Amino acid sequence: MSKPIVVGVNGQPNSDIALEWAIAEAAHRAVPLLILHAGEVAPMRAVGRGPLLQTTRTSGKALVDKAIAVVQAMNKDIFVSSVIAPGAPADVLIRWSAEALMLVVGNRGRSPLRSSVGAKVAARARCPVIIARAVPSKHTPVVLGVDGSLVSKAAAAFAFDYAAKHTAGVRAIHTWRRSSLPGSGALPAQRRAHLYVAAEALADAHDRHPTVLAWVVCTIGNARDVLRDESTQAQLLVVGTHGRGAKSGLLLGSVSRALIRTASCPVAVIPTKCPYATGL
Repeated sequence: MSKPIVVGVNGQPNSDIALEWAIAEAAHRAVPLLILHAGEVAPMRAVGRGPLLQTTRTSGKALVDKAIAVVQAMNKDIFVSSVIAPGAPADVLIRWSAEALMLVVGNRGRSPLRSSVGAKVAARARCPVIIARAVPSKHTPVVLGVDGSLVSKAAAAFAFDYAAKHTAGVRAIHTWRRSSLPGSGALPAQRRAHLYVAAEALADAHDRHPTVLAWVVCTIGNARDVLRDESTQAQLLVVGTHGRGAKSGLLLGSVSRALIRTASCPVAVIPTKCPYATGL
């Protein structure tokens, strides 16, 4: 059996959006869906008389049962299972990432503190992590951020694979800052050099999916701002876990971290340690 799509649920509205996204993707790919609820602790005692009637474990079971009912109502053909696991949500999700085709979690908003779980998971997961949001029209492209790094090629592999499965195009965005340093070359030469970097990042992925229509946008600007604006007309925004110079597997790059909070569409964060990094 294929690896499942794993979706984290916690009963919040953002969790409901993540569940709906995961159901749709599991149905589209014909793969199993695993519903994961984390954060269970030992039963608590009431401050007043008697024990607390509803422990966190029974509350977790109710959340999972409700999520399973939603799956069955939306698509009875999906093979669905569930897990209630003890521990901090980010740690539990990271552990399960080794067994997942992808992890899907809800968006916690624009506050850096409120988005910490998604950022932690995206930084350390061993599979693609989807930060779910309401999805624009399926007629919009997959937007891909590229910078020429190894993880950028992994992100390109995921973006083209996703686009091929959803009959979408890929709009690859490479941003750069104009240099006036001696030896950096004239502006046209700089443009050609950066366009080459972007094309190289896409080459392997496009060879594997030659029917996917792709555009390369090479522009001077701030990557966070440009990709945030592009996300308003995208069905998915795909980025890597870090940019050049970051410590592999330890840091979530500033661009990816910012986009988790500010993008208008779902964000897929692709780690260095996943099948897409080796072209599988």
